[in-house]
Amino acid sequence: MRISKTLVTGAVAAVAMAGSAMAQQQFGTLSYGAGAGSTPISWQLNQVNDNSGFIYTNTAVGSSWLTIGLRASNYYGVNEAPTYTGNSTYQVQAGQTAASSGGGGFDSTAARWGFQWSVSMDGDRSNSALSGLWWSMRIVSPTAGSNWGTLAGGMVNLGTDTQSYAINGWTPSFGFLGLNSASSGAGPGLWNGLAFNQNTQGNYTFRIDVRQGQFGTVLGSTEMTVSVVPAPGAMALLGVAGLVGSRRRR
Repeated sequence: MRISKTLVTGAVAAVAMAGSAMAQQQFGTLSYGAGAGSTPISWQLNQVNDNSGFIYTNTAVGSSWLTIGLRASNYYGVNEAPTYTGNSTYQVQAGQTAASSGGGGFDSTAARWGFQWSVSMDGDRSNSALSGLWWSMRIVSPTAGSNWGTLAGGMVNLGTDTQSYAINGWTPSFGFLGLNSASSGAGPGLWNGLAFNQNTQGNYTFRIDVRQGQFGTVLGSTEMTVSVVPAPGAMALLGVAGLVGSRRRR
């Protein structure tokens, strides 16, 4: 996990948040352009080739389109798919992932869900296409004081990025997301780290900003909410427990 070490508290505090009018968020097939003339953008990662079900924005930057997409995902494809409920919100189930005989990297203690994103200019995610643009992400969990990332400045230079911040997918149980900003090499006081638990229910909020220069104008943003609810099996167990308790009281 590589974050720009110039993102220190003093530097951030000295920079006013520059902003611009954000484009309206859309839901559907990840695409760039406007209206009937929009062009689908491919999304392929870890043998998954699927560009559907994204929340995304398109912002005109000169004669090009900056497209930022976010979506919830099911971990390793072995859990139930997230449900889009409208208003930039996905619903997922709490609990530990189902078992998998899948490839390397599978974590049997991970959550059932994850999140994926894409940043492109006219559908192009290359360093040259994204030259001069900086990526940042902020995640806030339902647990008080639990967060990761900062929107006060760019975290990763997409023009020189070698770790795929223009397209990627993570699960919130990744260990580095639990580190605070000082431990991540980005300076103290920017984020606390996610105190993630697979069984915690409530709303997680995600936002990606892309700006011109590390502390320049924000060109585009996309945000989403992931609502974690009990798995049906857990709800059934709660119902049985309640019924048993009711019978005992009688």
